[in-house]
Amino acid sequence: MTKCPFCFNDLTPQLYAFQCQGRCNSADDPQGSMLWGAPRTWKPTILMGPQPGETNWRPPPNVTCQRCNGPMEECCPTCHQFLPPDWRNGVATCIALAGARATGKSIYIGVVVKLMELLAEAQQTTLGFVDGASREMYTRVYEKPLYETRGIIPPTPRANLADSYQRQPIILSLGMLGGRRRFVVLRDVAGEDLEGQVDNAPHLGFFSHASAVLFLFDPTRVPEVRNQLQDLIPAQLHSGGDPALVLNNLNQLIGPGRPRLAIVLSKFDTMQTLTQVADTELSRIMSNAGAAFVRDPGVTMAGYDEDDGQLLHAEVRSLLQRLHAGHIVTAVERPHSGRVLDHRFFVVSALGAPTEGENLHDHGIASFRCLDPIRWALRRDGAV
Repeated sequence: MTKCPFCFNDLTPQLYAFQCQGRCNSADDPQGSMLWGAPRTWKPTILMGPQPGETNWRPPPNVTCQRCNGPMEECCPTCHQFLPPDWRNGVATCIALAGARATGKSIYIGVVVKLMELLAEAQQTTLGFVDGASREMYTRVYEKPLYETRGIIPPTPRANLADSYQRQPIILSLGMLGGRRRFVVLRDVAGEDLEGQVDNAPHLGFFSHASAVLFLFDPTRVPEVRNQLQDLIPAQLHSGGDPALVLNNLNQLIGPGRPRLAIVLSKFDTMQTLTQVADTELSRIMSNAGAAFVRDPGVTMAGYDEDDGQLLHAEVRSLLQRLHAGHIVTAVERPHSGRVLDHRFFVVSALGAPTEGENLHDHGIASFRCLDPIRWALRRDGAV
């Protein structure tokens, strides 16, 4: 069983959906529009599945429309989006990114896809885009600004804009791993969408069904850190939304779901800058050469080092307490819902150094530990 790459709902072998691709007229699709967050249409769709007690049932190879006798293609029974070819024969790890404004989610995606190419190579396979929409969006929105223009990626547009690219997930294939074809799906969300009211936001319901949620937390939002870094990092890095508010809304969106939760201390290069601040507790902590958060296991390591991950988890959890961000830890470990998710703490730096205005640092991109949350999520799904 795998997941829909759009709404992240499980695709069970008991229910298949096929939508007309022939001459039938399109009609408004209320459910698809609700889950997409923008108006959508659909054509006649049929549902099919095994009869009670029937085992090893599979749908016929060619399904035709009963109205126009035209071809039909498989779609998700829930959100009605068309599934990539042969999708159900693989396993998808569906990852949703969350965070306040200016947390660096888009930059993280732009960099981590490049790093996943190296991860695939270490696994003796290759990384590929499953569809043209994913490839086009990654190239236009993430790759060109970072790797060609060498600038920063503009903020993710809000979901209520008709041209918001965040609705289109990036769907990647990792080839054959562990005897199964493996896919990774990444979905970005505008920080403003997670800072407002989310009690009536069905288009964000995919958080509840995700394999893993990466919550990015900007340490410069902590006043103590911000005060010590006033003269060391650009002023624009001090801006951004309230991470505690976003985490609270995220818990609400997840609801009864059980995704794994990665709490990711992003822009960690700003914390490493604290080593330049003389005679403070934080500078002494960040100068500890034996800490896991000052070393990178490398991008070519094929698997996930559980011992290293557990040590990093403990260190970051303790660091958040020292940063007077214990409310973040509490919201994860003792949420109001009472449902504690499988979680782990991480640090990442997508760029490796603060930007210089709207441009990357002269040293270029030197990412740090960006693959850790991805490896962790893939390991939980048995892919690495």
